[in-house]
Amino acid sequence: MIAMALAFVMALSVTACSGGKDKTEFAEFRVQTVMEDLLSQVTIEDSLTLSETDMLDFFGIKTENMAEFAAVTCANGISAQEIVLVKAADEDNAQIVEEKLNNRLNARAAEAENYLPDEYAILKECEVQRHSVYVALIIHP
Repeated sequence: MIAMALAFVMALSVTACSGGKDKTEFAEFRVQTVMEDLLSQVTIEDSLTLSETDMLDFFGIKTENMAEFAAVTCANGISAQEIVLVKAADEDNAQIVEEKLNNRLNARAAEAENYLPDEYAILKECEVQRHSVYVALIIHP
């Protein structure tokens, strides 16, 4: 999990603007490419690639909140394996996406706490990461 989080942060830092006025902005890159890189390093059991409708159903994230996204979860609903990468439409929407993903993480942890101690341990080590308009939730052992 730490390696995946570092890979995400490194992908963001590699794409950081060079020579621009605002060093906090990030150059354009495809979240789908980052997802493919992550999935080449780890496996999601019974993987399910999420659609725009799933993003609303699973996380409460509306299409207009996102400029781009890539999301994969474990279809069995029991295993704590999920990778969600979102490029939000803007900074305000990035805050909304971050809140929604934190809600998802907290809800998954609450569900697992008394019934799935191994999954709960994984969930408690995870956090939502946000850099500019890019937001990520990586849940994986």
